[in-house]
Amino acid sequence: MATHDYIIANASGAAVRSDLNNALAAIVSQNSSSSEPSTTYAYQLWADTTNNVLKIRNSANNAWNAFAALNDTAFRISSTGQVGIGVTPASNTDLDVTGTIAQNVVAMGALDVDCSAGNYFTKTINANSTFTFSNVPSSRAYSFVLELTHTSGTVTWPSSVKFPADTAPTLTTGKTHLFVFETNDGGTRFRGAALVDYVD
Repeated sequence: MATHDYIIANASGAAVRSDLNNALAAIVSQNSSSSEPSTTYAYQLWADTTNNVLKIRNSANNAWNAFAALNDTAFRISSTGQVGIGVTPASNTDLDVTGTIAQNVVAMGALDVDCSAGNYFTKTINANSTFTFSNVPSSRAYSFVLELTHTSGTVTWPSSVKFPADTAPTLTTGKTHLFVFETNDGGTRFRGAALVDYVD
């Protein structure tokens, strides 16, 4: 366990060598200590042995951010770059997860689906509404769900959306509808599917 201020003072040869060795000991141990280093730097790592957490200093050099648990076996990266969460990644996967996956719900204020914000959106409409899709990931497959509470009004979709038989579903007002949209060409075309007329 070692920390260092990373300032090598002028001194005799033996003292400088000792100071350098102490600095190297701090580097190779990720500044491991039960208390934070007395001198800190932006993006510095600190192995907080009191809380068993690897922390990284923020860019303003005024706070620590938790980065990973020390001695953590729940997160694994294989020698070929495969990631496992709660499990050793299987050889034929890039991401292997054991456990629950949760994501945020994006409550839309306007009628634009900002695809950079998440994968599950909610919106209530009570007038004729024309939706748009923006910030679609490029060169990747991307999909999202839209939960639409339909008080009144008609819905117009972007021209990029293709429903089965090229026909948008008929919607009943006063109901909630679920739409799933998928693209693999950056949003040039979205395939859409719908589960309509849920009673709240």
